[in-house]
Order: sequence, then C-alpha cells, then structure tokens
Amino acid sequence: MKKHLLLILAVAAVAWLAAPPAPAQDTAKKRPSSKTAVRFAIGDIHGDYESFIKLLGRLGLVDRELNWSGGSKELVQTGDIFDRGPGSRAAVELLMKLEGQAKKAGGAATTLIGNHEVMNLVGDLRYVDPREYASFAADETAALRAKKKTSILALGKTSAGLLKSNYYADFGSRMNEKIFPTAFPRGFFAHRAAFSLRGRIGAWLMSRNTVYLKDRNLFVHGGISPRVSAILPAKINSSVKADLKAFLTATDQLEKIGVFDLSLGVHELFVLLAGERAAGAATHPKLAASFAAIERIKNTSLLFASDGPFWYRGLALGDEKAFAPEVKKILGIQDVDRIVIGHTQPPSLRIQGRFANSVIMIDTGMNQQVYMGRASALIFQPDGKLQVFE
Repeated sequence: MKKHLLLILAVAAVAWLAAPPAPAQDTAKKRPSSKTAVRFAIGDIHGDYESFIKLLGRLGLVDRELNWSGGSKELVQTGDIFDRGPGSRAAVELLMKLEGQAKKAGGAATTLIGNHEVMNLVGDLRYVDPREYASFAADETAALRAKKKTSILALGKTSAGLLKSNYYADFGSRMNEKIFPTAFPRGFFAHRAAFSLRGRIGAWLMSRNTVYLKDRNLFVHGGISPRVSAILPAKINSSVKADLKAFLTATDQLEKIGVFDLSLGVHELFVLLAGERAAGAATHPKLAASFAAIERIKNTSLLFASDGPFWYRGLALGDEKAFAPEVKKILGIQDVDRIVIGHTQPPSLRIQGRFANSVIMIDTGMNQQVYMGRASALIFQPDGKLQVFE
C-alpha cells in the first residue's frame, strides 16, 4: 500500500480511501476517537435532519437537547443543507444555534454555502421538497399571502410602459386565481421571506463563506477549478457575498417597481431579461441598473459558473492520472495540502480520497430516502491523521 493512503477506521468497516471498500469486519475496538479529534467535516445534508442530528450526537458534538457539547472542537459543514428532504429548516436553524454555542465554548461550528444555498437565495426552487414549504406555513400570515397574490397577479398591469418585450402578454393564462394556490402552496411566501436579503435565514446564509482554509486544508462545496484556483479564498468569499447582495438588491428593486417578483423563479427572470434584450430598444431608466446588475452576475459571477466553487465537479470526476498535474498546480497556487469537497457522491457512497488523498470527497448521500447513502464525517486528529466515521 502507498504511504499516502488514509486508513478508514469506521464503526463497522476498515478500508483504504483510495481502494475499493474492504469487506466488513468487527472493528468496534478500533472505532475512531471523536474524543481526541480537533475537527469534523460533514458533507451534504439535503433535508435529512434526523440522520444529521444522530451523526452529531454520535460524534459527541451535541447533547440530548441538541446543544453544543463539543467544547473546543470544530464542526465544518460544506453546504447543501437544503432541498430534497423535509428537514432543511430544522437543520439550518440548528447550525445557526450551534454557531453561537460553539464559539462561547471555545470551539467552532463553521457552515459553508453550497449550490443549493445559492439556489434557494436566488429563487431556483426546483428541488424544494413540498414539506419544506409546509414547515413555514405557521409563519405565513393571511395578510402576507393576500398582498403577494395581489401584486403577482397584477404584474401584467404594473409593468406596462416599462418593458419592451411581450413577456406578460399571456401572463393571465400562466398565472391566475385558479393556478395561484398550486403554484404557491401554504408556507411558500414565508419561506421566500425567510430567504430574502433581510430574512433570518437569508441574512445568515449571506454571511457564510464559500471556501474555508484551516491547517492547510481547503474546504469548499463543489471544488476549485483551474480557472478559480487563481483566486485566493478571501477574494472568493468577498466576491460571492457581494454578488449575492447585488443580485437580491436588484430583484427587490424590480419587485418594488412592479416589474417582476422573484417568487416566479430565477429562470423566469432570465427569460424576461432575454426578451428585453431581444426587443432591442433602450432599457427604461427605472430598470437599467437592476437589469445590468442581474445580467453581469448571471454571466460572470462565480454563483452560476459551471467551473465555480458551487458547481465544479472536476476534482470529483476527473481522470486521476491525466488530471493529477493540474490538481498539483491548484494545490500549489492555493498553498494547501488538501481540498475537501461535497456536492458529488463517490460510487460507494463512502468518503473517498482521490489524487493520493489530496482531494477528499465527503458527500456520502446522507438523505436516506433519496440517495440511500449514509451519514458520515471526516475526522481530523491532532497529529494530522484523518479518519472516517460512519
């Protein structure tokens, strides 16, 4: 075996990260020590709150009341808390609580944003589990729902004279009194308010980082591509935060003017913008700044780039032999020994090392109903050794 390979010490299996999983063995005495660990990295949650809290409890990071019990240890969660499962709200609110509790205890609960955090912020709701909206139903007042219904159904009228395209020409057939309840189930608008620029969840997510560097380990949701490797972590984080704020500020302005409501979805917004550009005439002065900001972010920001830190899969899927020199360059430019990523699941649905363990994949399909994977964590010991906890 190569010296660089990491030994997986799991609850019921011992295997090498860079090799196929070994047959299960009785290794209870070799269970990874969470007591001596300094850091725990956990990948995609995707709404599986129950699996998430069970894992935190087994790691000794929370007590029975789900309060921080990890002392000076650190939890790093690499994004994709949301979508595909019903427990996203509970999971994010727990992480929000643990952040303060861990800091007070001398530890840390560090949460990064992934592509699904970005999607929920900007209005790409394709993967929201209907039960997630239901979890916000109690927060949605009749007044809020009535206000949104009135403003959305009136968009064709309130946008008149401001748009050049015929985007709203058939809006009445696409959105009306009959369609509205199905398009916007109970809890939908409270959900959107929570993820807004000033919403409790939205504001918290906007303050999260995209990449996190600690002890020469770089944590990021999707990965670092060759192009993005030229951008150092601090700049990645600041540019993402600035672009998210600019995007949501621009869409808020369009809503205030009565031209668009992000409740219709970010893809509908892009259709509207494309139609406006195709129409050819000058943009109305009231819309020019907002349209320009949205188009700049859509076309140039790391938020939507396929090789950006939220979406890139090259480190997870690239040929290990052919891509190894490029990975070495990326590590060198970023001045790190290792990149820890979520977003893409190994075929085994177990934490896996690639490129001589300079890349570690930690998305193991925690959401049992969707992926049939497992809840697991990458453990960092004080001596630098890495273990897998399942």
